[in-house]
Amino acid sequence: MSFDYDVIVIGSGPGGYATALRTSELGLHTAVIEMRDEVGGTCLNRGCIPTKAYLTAAHTLHDAKRAHVWGLDISVNAVDMSALKAAKDKTVTGVVKGLTQHMKARSIDIIHGEGSLLAPHQVRVVDGEDARELSAQHVVLATGSRPAELDGFPVDGERILSSDEALDLTEQPESVVIVGAGAIALEFATFWNSLGTQVTVLLRKDAPLSRWDSHVSSVIMRTMKREGVHFETHSHITSVAEDGTVTYAVANAKTGDETEKTVSADKVLIAIGRVPNTQADWFAGAGIDLDERGFIRTDAYGRTNLEDVWAVGDATGGLLLAHEAFEQALTVSESIAGRSTHVVDTRTIPQVVYGIIDAVSIGYTAQQAEDAGFEGVEETVVPQLSNPRVAMLGANGTTVLVTALSDGSDEKAARIVVGVHMAGPSASELAGAAREIIQNRIPLTDAANALFAHPTLSETLGETLLKADGRPLNVR
Repeated sequence: MSFDYDVIVIGSGPGGYATALRTSELGLHTAVIEMRDEVGGTCLNRGCIPTKAYLTAAHTLHDAKRAHVWGLDISVNAVDMSALKAAKDKTVTGVVKGLTQHMKARSIDIIHGEGSLLAPHQVRVVDGEDARELSAQHVVLATGSRPAELDGFPVDGERILSSDEALDLTEQPESVVIVGAGAIALEFATFWNSLGTQVTVLLRKDAPLSRWDSHVSSVIMRTMKREGVHFETHSHITSVAEDGTVTYAVANAKTGDETEKTVSADKVLIAIGRVPNTQADWFAGAGIDLDERGFIRTDAYGRTNLEDVWAVGDATGGLLLAHEAFEQALTVSESIAGRSTHVVDTRTIPQVVYGIIDAVSIGYTAQQAEDAGFEGVEETVVPQLSNPRVAMLGANGTTVLVTALSDGSDEKAARIVVGVHMAGPSASELAGAAREIIQNRIPLTDAANALFAHPTLSETLGETLLKADGRPLNVR
């Protein structure tokens, strides 16, 4: 049987375009179907890239405010939100243009329209009034995700926003209430606060990033409070009035009794996570197996329940991270090409929250390691204040290393790193190195022998490895 393509990918976000790039490189005739005008999905257009562009501005403002420490007289007279948005848009446009050219250079056909799976090997594309059917030996679903909605608080694009609308504001809000305590909530809180906006974050737990290592979440919360962000813990929003009055309930952590509070807000950001783009009409009649939350079920190699139909990225659940999608894409592409490949280990995918200081979580916390059955679990915590580069930046931070015995013995040589958790300046840049230590089960002593240049922020990881190995240098 002949097909129009070897591979058709529905969706051009990180999982989709990475799959297309790799399958094309492997010699497979590949097409990508994208319903929007631009490729790149949420990450490039409404997520990773535009938010980091705004956080770059936040860092610049933060440094300007600290310039007096170094005898520099720098003042920021005003924030031109319209110009800031234009700079963000220019950054995004440049990245999208580069990706488009890269895909075309790999001879990937980019087909614009709404793609849906009719059956294995069969896809429909609808673009306005035009519709056509295409066939492929393999179909990869990379339909992504969208902001989750909060019952009773529909996004109107005016007062109540999702992250999509928040990225396109042309005027700086004087006050914002953010509902949520994850990466999206914290990154927008950092950005708006840096501009001088009054930011109130409503979270149901006693700290943001509640599933992360408590040392890291505590440092992040303290740092953001010091910068001016207001947190209301054990709280939930109850109403938003037309005049911008936001009412919320705060529970007593001990008794559970609730107290009603109000705050005025120009904007309310709903940042409670994301849900999959797996609308029924996209898969109608195909029989794709979805889980109870609507995510596509796959095996460890990205196979769905249908023959020659695969799935990658946010639509499959997991951590909903671009770099997770990249790794899934490599696994699926190699599998399609009949090559030996690896299984994606979600446990070792770095989770990162960007800000004035970054937060990173990879692998197990100490409690998670014990619950998973590891023996000899030890936790090493090293504050980053002893690092001269951290001090120069006027920042704070902490590095947490979780180690355990690899084979149940009590010999030092058997100790491995099973978790790395960091909060500190540019901590995100250390995520790759930390992940490799965990992923490759490098013995602790060998990992601690790694040499980090001095003075660098990377020494915060090196010092913690040495301390965990019983050889502390510049820390106690």
